[in-house]
Amino acid sequence: MSAREFGHYRLEEMLGVGGMGEVWRARDTRRDRLVALKLLPEHLNRDSEFASRFRRESHVAARLREPHVIPIHDYGELDGRLFIDMRLVDGRDLGRLLEDGPLAPERAVALVSQVADALEAAHADGLVHRDVKPSNVLVTPNDFVYVVDFGIARSIGSTRTSLTITGATVGTLDYMAPERFTDQPIDGRVDVYSLACVLSQCLTGRRPFGGEDLPALLYAHLYADPPRPSQLVPGVPPALDDVVARGMAKRPEDRYATPRELTDAARAALHEAPAPVAAAWGTPAATATAPRSVEPAGTATAPPTVLGLRSGDGTHNSVQQLPSGPAGPPFGGPPHPGPPGTPGSPPRRRRGRRVALVTALVLVLVAAGVVGWLWQRDDGGSGTGAAGTGTPGGTTESTPGSTLAPESSAPATPPSEPPATSLAVPTQVGDPIQVPPTPGFLAVAPNGRYAYIAHRAEGIVSVLDLNSLGVVSRIRIEAGPPQFITFSPDGSRAYVTVSNADYTVNAVAFLDTTTNRVIQSVPVGLRPFAPATSPDGRLLYVPLHNEGRVQVLDTTSGTQVASYTVPANPHWIAVSADGRTGYAANHESDVMSVLDLADAGRVLQQIPAGDSPHSVAISPDGSLVAVVAYDSSELRLLDTASGEVRTLPIGLRPQDVSWAADGRHLYTADVEGDTMSVVDTEILEVTASPTTGNSPTSVAVSPDGERAYVTNLDDATVVVYQLTA
Repeated sequence: MSAREFGHYRLEEMLGVGGMGEVWRARDTRRDRLVALKLLPEHLNRDSEFASRFRRESHVAARLREPHVIPIHDYGELDGRLFIDMRLVDGRDLGRLLEDGPLAPERAVALVSQVADALEAAHADGLVHRDVKPSNVLVTPNDFVYVVDFGIARSIGSTRTSLTITGATVGTLDYMAPERFTDQPIDGRVDVYSLACVLSQCLTGRRPFGGEDLPALLYAHLYADPPRPSQLVPGVPPALDDVVARGMAKRPEDRYATPRELTDAARAALHEAPAPVAAAWGTPAATATAPRSVEPAGTATAPPTVLGLRSGDGTHNSVQQLPSGPAGPPFGGPPHPGPPGTPGSPPRRRRGRRVALVTALVLVLVAAGVVGWLWQRDDGGSGTGAAGTGTPGGTTESTPGSTLAPESSAPATPPSEPPATSLAVPTQVGDPIQVPPTPGFLAVAPNGRYAYIAHRAEGIVSVLDLNSLGVVSRIRIEAGPPQFITFSPDGSRAYVTVSNADYTVNAVAFLDTTTNRVIQSVPVGLRPFAPATSPDGRLLYVPLHNEGRVQVLDTTSGTQVASYTVPANPHWIAVSADGRTGYAANHESDVMSVLDLADAGRVLQQIPAGDSPHSVAISPDGSLVAVVAYDSSELRLLDTASGEVRTLPIGLRPQDVSWAADGRHLYTADVEGDTMSVVDTEILEVTASPTTGNSPTSVAVSPDGERAYVTNLDDATVVVYQLTA
């Protein structure tokens, strides 16, 4: 092996080294992609028993499809060394994260719950990790967790002798179940013990036991009482002490049977958290903790029919297509807690500022991550408005010569004629329109007369008159930086998602479009993204980026009525015209979730959606669903009748997608390509890519299909395109 080459890999930077080998950032020259490449020590390849077990268990790990299990691209032997080729993602390991001190209980439980999901999937496939520890838990800037080193940890062995042979360090011994030090048979409960140790460290910021050598740690694991986090860190609910104690029980039969049982108990224990702690993360104290899923209190009024969908790999799955009509009583249940993320607004990953770190770590990880993937810098926000009181949560600032509030944004009478035919090459209308700084997202009101624009850094929503093409109102959003906007079907309300830099404020501002005043600010889960309303306007679906769920609000009361657990991190949701089906783009998980909106909490299917799906939109006739993948710069079109998925490369880093009114074309905002891609959906070709300006972040089409409006974040402009002849 040369200094920079390993088989068909080009080694670019060593990211970690330890007892189980080296981790490199490498380029796979065959596929032209960056990967995390783990090279095991050369002497292990000469151990035939180890090499055989490594291949067998790497094969099992590679076929796991749980989102929190790090994807394994390839494994085997090259140039006399065993290797594993894995996804390279942004993040740092939990051990380095804990160097800053203990985590808030809600965040600790949320992170550990994601680890539990990965372990559950492995256990179901007969694989025990055996080396669950902070350095094997990778946390992205959005608090999405990947568990690494599946397929290696089990090969370390279960006795003290084998630990010495393989060079295991104190970092491993700190989290090792008592039976690992003996010749007892082991099962998934060794991972339960280790997970409880990790939970304890997350809550306290210190290792479970203080020993520094094998004899001291062996004695502690066999005989010492588990730590009591509430006695070490103020604000930790005492009930979590019992969870840690049971998870770290000396005898396997006294522990929780599964990792999920442990984390379910931990979530329940959070009910004892003092109210200020829950409120600190922007979640109502009464709903700060909850089960992972919500059981419906009612059922649909008629049985479902089955609609066949085919996923991207060609396999068929049954998807329930439920009837229209009332869905029964409201569905209750508090929201699932989630971790606070990193500063910034939706992931606009700026050029040159993305630092990729390794996803599979050995016993010592030598890496640090700095990720600048913001749409723009978020300057935070002011206090929250009064929820549920009718007290305005925002103010309106008029511009000179304009009205304070425009006429109602209710939709105009639907046209009797079909929409005009959309053009393959749209033309720009006039010069770019100057708007306030950081126009991150634009939505056109149902009447087609006004567009509402979220300006995150400015803390306002501006109102653009689409006749005069001038800003006529600026609405101050007191709750915090506005992120995304959607309207009620009648246009009388606009719903604005709000989150600040550290996600201590997370809300939806209910805006009366007749007065342009915020009438209510409703607290929601962590980092609300692009919402959507039901066709009857009674429900608001809010993707919670940092919680891996979609929260459903009653638009009259502002209360939660349902919740859907989806893979991380849901960015966008679109609702079918009949209100039966929702489609959520899950950014970190590379899938689009299909939601049964008539059966609360029920996720029908996960469809592969490219690398980092960002935005999703349904065609006017409902026959196609478009999703744009940010990192793979592609468009995927799902045929809702056949399940067929077609893929097309488009502009660089697409962030938003909208349909022409006639359904023939769609339009994407390509934030790093500075273009709007125009796609002919019949022949699946890009027919035009006009340059819009610097960093286009959203594209919206008027209800009549005549025009498209593109926001350019860095230019603070809106560019208008004529879409029809």
